[in-house]
Amino acid sequence: MADNNSLLSGSICLSDIPKSQMKKVMCKDGKERIYLNIAVITKKQPQTFTNNGVARTYTHFISCAPKKEERIDGENYILGDLETRVFTPQSPTAEDIAAAPSVAPNETPDLPF
Repeated sequence: MADNNSLLSGSICLSDIPKSQMKKVMCKDGKERIYLNIAVITKKQPQTFTNNGVARTYTHFISCAPKKEERIDGENYILGDLETRVFTPQSPTAEDIAAAPSVAPNETPDLPF
């Protein structure tokens, strides 16, 4: 799945969530909340789609996760696709360091901490 420099990003269609999968739970604080068990699953084959000129490759999908005995034949439990986004840490270049202002030896830099 995702590592420290990546995340899964996507959206789900809320209107496609089967109402039978929403569970009302009374929480310790006395409030009733609605929960949905989900699963994030790696696609066997990534799928690439282009929308408005932007290509996205979906590597995972999100689905309701009903217990085997709760499954209904013909019910669609897939809620959306997810893509893996990778972030490259930004380190200063040698040019950035050379162009940075210097601090005099006896000067205390103005740091916010």
